[in-house]
Amino acid sequence: MTVFATIAVLLTFVAVGLVVWPLLRAAGNAHPVAATLTALAIPASVLVVYLLVSNHDWQETARDGAPAPTGMAAQGSVEEAVASLERKLEAAPGDEEGWILLGSSYLSLNRPADAANAYQRALDVSGGRNVDARLGVAEARIILDPGSLTGPVGDEIEAVLKSEPQNPKGLWYGGLLSMARGQPAVARERWRALLALSPPERVREIIEAQLAELDGAGAAIASTVPEAAAAPESGPVGIGITVSVSDAVRAEVSASAPLFVFVRDAQAAGPPLAVIRRQANELPLTLRITDADIMLPGKTLANVAAATLVARVANGGDPIAKPGDVYGEAQWERQAQSGPVKIVIDRVVR
Repeated sequence: MTVFATIAVLLTFVAVGLVVWPLLRAAGNAHPVAATLTALAIPASVLVVYLLVSNHDWQETARDGAPAPTGMAAQGSVEEAVASLERKLEAAPGDEEGWILLGSSYLSLNRPADAANAYQRALDVSGGRNVDARLGVAEARIILDPGSLTGPVGDEIEAVLKSEPQNPKGLWYGGLLSMARGQPAVARERWRALLALSPPERVREIIEAQLAELDGAGAAIASTVPEAAAAPESGPVGIGITVSVSDAVRAEVSASAPLFVFVRDAQAAGPPLAVIRRQANELPLTLRITDADIMLPGKTLANVAAATLVARVANGGDPIAKPGDVYGEAQWERQAQSGPVKIVIDRVVR
């Protein structure tokens, strides 16, 4: 058993290093959220397998001379462990920690929707008191819809940090939330507090890379302010947008629902570059998206030649798109655009 555990730990660190490091080293296109989630998810997978497989009678296996699973069998061990845990929770639905473990396992398998449900079950069982479950729900929703970070999910993260200022996951996502809200000083403070908690080495590298990028971006902005004042860019510093609702779907809009406006790089896959949250009762409205609305540090609208703009009224109040929400889309091109982009909300999510 000791040999098995030792090998598992060593392979875990190797796996984290091989997957996370390229995400951080990608020049000009780092993925800190993906890197952090990967660093957390891979050990979670190993933990699931260990906790479930460790219930097996290893002495009996040794007596029978049965070899440990290897190769393809080992690759399927996480799925098998998750299936076993699902069966246990069917028999014991009040197992709060079991639901949290299942949520973590789903994240490791890239099943964020299932993870959100599992964490919610844990939260319900705890009567809303389990902080790990609260952050688990928030994390899963951010993966499903990065724009949710600046909505109710972000408010939930702030609430957790208020009750537990030193919560590691809360500090990490609290830093990202602060960046999305244009508060780099708060993000820096939270990530430095996270470093002070002595996280694992790989996670420390991710945090230090983010701080270095944050400090570097601030220095770059400061060093170019005089030049920018003397010779402003010829291109736009943001994207002007007008949002309205067509008569065809006006009856489908709930005035109390949140309105999300997303910007996606039309030439690159991935999460939204920027997001603004408003209220449906403000429609029609005019707004401007700038780098202050960028979701993650290191990105800038100055490098975007074309973008897809989406305005969505979340009638259910959930930042994740659901049937019954109404939305509209428009395209923006830096060279061709001469005025605000008009988005008409005229479709219903089915």
